[in-house]
Amino acid sequence: MKRSGYLIVGCIVLTGAMWLAWAIVRGKQLEKGFDEIATGATEREVMQKLGRPKRVEKCGEFFGPLPKEELENCSREYFYASPFAPLLAEYFVFRFDANNRVSSKSPYSSP
Repeated sequence: MKRSGYLIVGCIVLTGAMWLAWAIVRGKQLEKGFDEIATGATEREVMQKLGRPKRVEKCGEFFGPLPKEELENCSREYFYASPFAPLLAEYFVFRFDANNRVSSKSPYSSP
């Protein structure tokens, strides 16, 4: 009976450690990908580097209204969140124009 308790606790600890390792790697991947993706990159290039976004929104819908000049050249936003969000709020947003190219990108974080 005691042995099965240790096994259960061990599995829980191992699962938590594996998730933590994945979250750290994913966070680094998001940061690196954000830095590497330039304005003009295609939607496909963004997806290849970062995978599927957490959300796809109309421009300015998630973090509030955008300046008019930025809104005119924006058809949608890809929203990527750190695995630790909202605990450690770190978000990466890519805005795409009508030609499916990055028109701007913004990192958001909370101090």
